[in-house]
Amino acid sequence: MSLLSDKETKIIQSHSFAQIISSQHNQTGFAELSYCPLQLVRNNQLLGHLARNNPILKLIKKSAELPAKVKVVFSGPHGYISPRWHSEQVVPTWNYTTVSLTCSLNVIEGSTDKLTAMETISHYFDPQWDFRVFNHEENQKMVQQMLSAITVFSLEILEVNSKFKLSQNRSTECRKAFQKNLNLTGYKGLADIQLL
Repeated sequence: MSLLSDKETKIIQSHSFAQIISSQHNQTGFAELSYCPLQLVRNNQLLGHLARNNPILKLIKKSAELPAKVKVVFSGPHGYISPRWHSEQVVPTWNYTTVSLTCSLNVIEGSTDKLTAMETISHYFDPQWDFRVFNHEENQKMVQQMLSAITVFSLEILEVNSKFKLSQNRSTECRKAFQKNLNLTGYKGLADIQLL
């Protein structure tokens, strides 16, 4: 059973560059924050990689709780809503979408599994690039260097907490006026979902 709605899936797929926030605090008392493109590989699983020496991974490795839990946030379309656009809107506001996930992070070990995951990610973000151009016999030293420099991981989605602030409390006529003006001001992504 999928934890994600169709709307949430679309946001993740169209805005794949996520924030990953540790549940543990670093020496300054704050959670670590990293940015990472993530691929939704199944309804409840994401795939990604970070540099091996990334501070969030160092903190996770020190954690007594394994697999470590992290918060993953995808920021979808957002933009300014002007009170000039419709009489129902008397003050300026900001409409936005976010998908916030609580996940368990599982490190993918072993060169073969890491390489398979990297091929999956590469094909997802660049389907026209043939990964075999990079991963071939003469290039094995470079491939192994790359694999040793990164940590590849999967994220199992445990909980979903999303926010779609799209002026749902306004009339359809008002929201259509917002949609029209969002298109005119260059916020096409937000305009496309304004009537959800």
